[in-house]
Amino acid sequence: MIQQAPTQQVLTCAQCGKSFGQSDLVPIAGHWVCGNCKPAFLSRVVAGGPAAASSLLYAGVGIRFGARFIDGLVFMVPFAIVAFLLLPGLLRTAAANKAPALNGSFVLVALVFGLFYEVLMLRYWGATLGKMACGLKVVRSDGSSLDWGVSFGRYFMYNVVISAVPFVNWILLITTAIMAGTDEQRRGLHDRVCDTRVIYARS
Repeated sequence: MIQQAPTQQVLTCAQCGKSFGQSDLVPIAGHWVCGNCKPAFLSRVVAGGPAAASSLLYAGVGIRFGARFIDGLVFMVPFAIVAFLLLPGLLRTAAANKAPALNGSFVLVALVFGLFYEVLMLRYWGATLGKMACGLKVVRSDGSSLDWGVSFGRYFMYNVVISAVPFVNWILLITTAIMAGTDEQRRGLHDRVCDTRVIYARS
């Protein structure tokens, strides 16, 4: 009987921001660093002490809003195409006074599509297409990649708890923006709950 090798944890290099298996990284001053970045990272530690090793570049509110805007465009294009193709049927349904049920179906489809899009992107690439376009990445507080639970939790916190409830969502969105703008590590409400950070992904 062939035994499968245990899957190793995927971590992010504290120097270049790229993801590696744990066996390909070395721990230095409480951070994981890949072999290529080891000399440069050691130089940082020697020059500035262990505190200098934690100098991740956290993304501010403006560029994160830009990334969300790009994701919104990516998200809306397929729905616009579907709506255009189904427009005659939609008009007939609305004329038959079934618009409320139709709207509910669209909201449900949008939530499911958004769930798969964001959770899968965060889990496997650490960023949505919008964040990739802006050079950003989402990591845990220790620099490691997001697992399934954290990826789903972050989607649920921002898209359901913070954004989905009418009227209350404006208060929570403004609160999140203020928190991200004033916090030293640029954490929004969903970052605090899920223990995540949005950083600049170094190439």
